Amino acid sequence: MRTGTATALTVVFLGIFPGHGENMKFHDRSAWRLENDQLRVTVLEGGGHIAEIVLKNSAGGESINPLWIPKWPSLEPWEFSFEKHGDTFGRGSESALLASIMGHNLCFDFWGAPSQTEFVAGLAFHGDASLVRSAKISQDAESLTYHFDLKRSGTALTRTLRMVRGQPVLYVEEKVENKLVIDRPLGWVQHVTFGSPFVDPDASFFDASATKGHVTKGEEEVAAQWPVGSSESREQDHRRFGPEAPSGKMSYFLLDPAREVEFVSGVNTKHRLLLAYVFQRQDFPWVMVWEENRRIQDPPWSGKEMTRGMEFGNTRIPGTMQAYFKRPRIHDTPTFGWLTAKEKRTIRYLAVMSFIPEGFSGVRNIRLEGSEIVVEGIGVKTPLRINYRPELFVPSQP
Repeated sequence: MRTGTATALTVVFLGIFPGHGENMKFHDRSAWRLENDQLRVTVLEGGGHIAEIVLKNSAGGESINPLWIPKWPSLEPWEFSFEKHGDTFGRGSESALLASIMGHNLCFDFWGAPSQTEFVAGLAFHGDASLVRSAKISQDAESLTYHFDLKRSGTALTRTLRMVRGQPVLYVEEKVENKLVIDRPLGWVQHVTFGSPFVDPDASFFDASATKGHVTKGEEEVAAQWPVGSSESREQDHRRFGPEAPSGKMSYFLLDPAREVEFVSGVNTKHRLLLAYVFQRQDFPWVMVWEENRRIQDPPWSGKEMTRGMEFGNTRIPGTMQAYFKRPRIHDTPTFGWLTAKEKRTIRYLAVMSFIPEGFSGVRNIRLEGSEIVVEGIGVKTPLRINYRPELFVPSQP
């Protein structure tokens, strides 16, 4: 997180919606709910943020929401102005996003801060996709379609969320189109942020199919190897949350080049809960670890937040085009993506939840085997096996 052409973004949500997708309020925000017998997912109208993913149990109860809900009041993105809200949320390029961020937000068409001239011209942190109001296009018992009018890039993006009865799996599809007649750089990052009570220094473990990378030391980057540390040095162990406040992390890792399917995950042993994302490496070869443990005193943070970002994407570079071209490759891997002229592209990824057994203290590996997601846990011998539909998770189209 800390790190003139018209555009349209359309988001489609498919599943079982109480009240056929009628607007509801979630933390004073307009939202829609997607639900089956295993999961409940809440999506914000403003920016399309996936604000809540809740796993139900066999007794009819439910788990906690692992995703981050900021402690400060949340605004609809269209309500924010520096004049009215600058004292509360600051006056930088990040302020508008902080006013409305929740859970998992989409960073598109760049990740990080705009340049100073771009900020003056109206760009905000992580691009416009998280900061616009949706307009409902269609709705029925199984689908809802929303349109976002973006004003600063020549692309269109369609997101589809699906559920299948009996499966604790959220299927996500995103289709992007370049409306321009030029090839263009592209940043595309899934900004997944975990929050309290899931984030707990004594009970949280975060894992990824990551390899070498860099950790930040002040203004410098130092070469590192995942997970960088051990239980004896938790301040540097990226599997663990910083043990004492104030602390923070911002690090970058290359996902395993030997794999086709990658993962990031979070586990809380107190609540016996797992949330993992599974995706194709060809779509998202990088993971960025962002952590905040009551360190930032500026508004709206005020030294109160405990968050862990496990952000996977196609870019290693926080910023826009000028930043991209300064470091186009790291570890023999592109640090940003491209959309060629008039190109259309589709990606798919999964979010999967599960209760975990006693002794399960992290994820050693996640693999796909037939019609099962197999989660190999640390501290247990028997893997978790979760049914899924392979045809809803296929490599992106060239």
